[in-house]
Amino acid sequence: MLTYPDKGARPSGVAPCPDRLWGLIDVAARTGGGEWPGTLDLAALRASGWRPTPFRQFILKIHSRCNLACDYCYVYEMADQGWREQPRRMGGAVVDATARRIGEHVRAHGLTDIEVILHGGEPLLAGPDLIRRAVVTVRREVGARARVRVGVQTNGVLLDEPFLSLFDELDVQVSVSLDGDERGHDRHRLHADGRGSHAQTAAGLARLTAEPYRHLFGGLLATIDLANPPVETYEALLRFQPPAIDFLLPHGNWDTPPPGLDPGSPDAPYGDWLTAVFDRWTAAPRRETHVRLFRDLIALSLGRPSTSEQVGLSPAAMVVIETDGTVEQVDTLKSAYEGAAATGLHVGRDGFDAALALPATAARQIGADALSDTCRACAVGHICGGGQYVHRYRAGSGFRNPSVYCRDLFRLAAHVRDAVGRDLARARDEAARRVQPRSEPMPPELKRLSIPEKVFAGLAQGGGGAYAVDELWRVQRSKRLLLLRWVREAARSRDPAREARARQAYALLADIQGRDPDAVRAVLDHPAVGVWAHAVAARGADTDPITALAAAAAIRARDPRPIEVVGGPDGLFLPSLGMAVPFAGTGIVRAAPGAPVTISSDADTFVLPDGDPHRDAPGWHGLRTLEAEYHGMALHLLLDDRDPLRSVGGDPMPRLTHEETEQWRSVLRSAWRLLVRRHWTVAEEAARTLRVLTPLAPPAQGTRSSTVHEAFGAMYASLPPDERDLAVTFAHEVQHAKLGALNDAIPLTRPDDGRRFYAAWRDDPRPAAGLLTGAYAHLGVAGFWRRQRHHEHGPSALRAHTEFAHWRDASALATGTLLRSGALTEDGERFVTEMDRTLRSWRREPVPPAALDQARTTANEHRRRWRAEHGDPNAREQGGSTTAT
Repeated sequence: MLTYPDKGARPSGVAPCPDRLWGLIDVAARTGGGEWPGTLDLAALRASGWRPTPFRQFILKIHSRCNLACDYCYVYEMADQGWREQPRRMGGAVVDATARRIGEHVRAHGLTDIEVILHGGEPLLAGPDLIRRAVVTVRREVGARARVRVGVQTNGVLLDEPFLSLFDELDVQVSVSLDGDERGHDRHRLHADGRGSHAQTAAGLARLTAEPYRHLFGGLLATIDLANPPVETYEALLRFQPPAIDFLLPHGNWDTPPPGLDPGSPDAPYGDWLTAVFDRWTAAPRRETHVRLFRDLIALSLGRPSTSEQVGLSPAAMVVIETDGTVEQVDTLKSAYEGAAATGLHVGRDGFDAALALPATAARQIGADALSDTCRACAVGHICGGGQYVHRYRAGSGFRNPSVYCRDLFRLAAHVRDAVGRDLARARDEAARRVQPRSEPMPPELKRLSIPEKVFAGLAQGGGGAYAVDELWRVQRSKRLLLLRWVREAARSRDPAREARARQAYALLADIQGRDPDAVRAVLDHPAVGVWAHAVAARGADTDPITALAAAAAIRARDPRPIEVVGGPDGLFLPSLGMAVPFAGTGIVRAAPGAPVTISSDADTFVLPDGDPHRDAPGWHGLRTLEAEYHGMALHLLLDDRDPLRSVGGDPMPRLTHEETEQWRSVLRSAWRLLVRRHWTVAEEAARTLRVLTPLAPPAQGTRSSTVHEAFGAMYASLPPDERDLAVTFAHEVQHAKLGALNDAIPLTRPDDGRRFYAAWRDDPRPAAGLLTGAYAHLGVAGFWRRQRHHEHGPSALRAHTEFAHWRDASALATGTLLRSGALTEDGERFVTEMDRTLRSWRREPVPPAALDQARTTANEHRRRWRAEHGDPNAREQGGSTTAT
């Protein structure tokens, strides 16, 4: 039996635990003896090796009242009426104590990523000052130990410009409750006087989904009403282009069934409703949004864990803090009975580990051990996981029952499982049909070089995130595979020896790809492969380096077959691994499992370091690694100072000394901390885009950096003076890389007609394609300073504001030029129009007058110098040509 703290044991200076709460604890203790999980034996659990999962989601009830009176609300309309005795607003002392407890929990468990949800009631009723205090205080108490993601769940009625500006400043994601179209939404989500709220919520969403706040949109929460047609409801939600939708089942249990559900009936009305939406969601030609319930069911059908408590058996890791500082379990339990969520704990007295010690918390963390016998025997029990915990309640037996939605969950989970099975079978059949005889080892049908519309739109706004970069990599891998086929065909026109080597290497790559695709992918992702393959296709370069690709893949896969390789004048470079020096002529690479990897020539035999070919050995220069990690976001780069073709990106440094390498590591780690803390999307995109950093020789003044279209995945840069310069270099060069990769799939400019245009970042006139590339890169630079300026002080703040204003205006000038030029394709017009819309919204943002003056002075001086050398920029836009490139 759980024993609760004596209600008189209160720390000084902390609001006392309400007498009502102690009464509820007594109720919980009494009923716990016979109702599950009161009978759960924690001692036995611990003896078996089980340990609780730390809390990673902290739900702060910053306001206990609401400006709506939704008739299905579990807080106000169901069993637990404790809200009536809660303070309306969380006090500052409770905020501070909560933040301290969160920081304490993060430190105790070594957490690197947590989420804080501002909740209610309606959290916006708490006002901007309390919201700011809560967010800032939690982040301060957690410090640099963990990334603190903050979200707010609101009905959207109060979502105005000042709140959005605050959320933008504090990086708070905004999720909005919306049940469908006006009729469906206003059936339940009403003001106290009976007025509907749809118009106000839609207006708030319109503000949220417009620039400059679109990036704050976390998604929609929609409570299902069987009276609302499922497909029409889903499409009404899509009107706002949400990044995600959470469909929520109305709360109920066996004693209080949800609306329209007869637990004794064989019907599954909610299952049918959700199945209709699932079929519409999967039938779309492109993914329109993420639906977490469907995503989790698909993952569970494939044997993966879920991300929410709705389905699956993943341990629940959330805790609630009420406005008075009391600690509660997930607050949906209030729909079961009075006091179901109570713990008897308070942030002023108790740490969150005390909540982890409760049987009720353990019950939501022990997976299948918490399920009823019915659920354990069910064919889809491992998928639905018994359904949401609160929906299992029945007086007398507690929470160890199937969900009151059991038939509905079975209907939906089985439907999703079967759909996944059909898709897997279809994929296997298609893969089998693509298997070719050995004379044609690589599949001839590569993925079409296309980009989903959602990715295109995200990129056009200047970002796109990890998903967009993954799509760009898909395009680049397809392109490199096509180029390898070109190399194999080109070798046929060379001498017989080259043809034989190319054919052998290509066949080996194809075979390894079938058995160990990651080994081939790691090699093909190395930027040197793209540079060399382009050179073969465009200039008839030597085809023999394909042997080095095959050898690198064989080493990674530990393939036992010997492969003939051909070195160049600088040595034998194996992409993604390193270089054998000196190495001339032909040789043999052997990489059999259990034996050292050797590279043999007539003159020498090189033995690669055991287990890690990135280390040096006699005659072997491994590509060293540069790594940085912060708040769970990791960057892994190869330091490529050996690739013979790396000069395409500028004047490369020779092999770095140990001291020079350590300088790079130091500034990289500092820059990475800055990016992850202040520029998460830039960090995310850099981590997904970049594979290689190639050091460049420093110029006479300043620094230099570049990317090369053919070398997607590489950044070329001289050592910057500090972390801020390197961070903005990442922002700049990743934009270059993204646009170049996008252009491979979707041409954005028409063929060059000879016209040249003014660019505020160059001293020479630029073609339309070059102007677009520069504008997109400096859109990223402007975005960096737009965020960074709020975190600088004194002279640094003035510089940051000036940089933002300068690059914002310079990029906007370029997009205007491009839109007038007639040099864009139809897709290019769409892309640049979206860029221009983003920049125009940024131009409405205030900048201190001193910074604005400096930015305008710099811009005017550059234009004056350019005009003196090249003439009127406007005249050049109209026609004529120059010799500049």
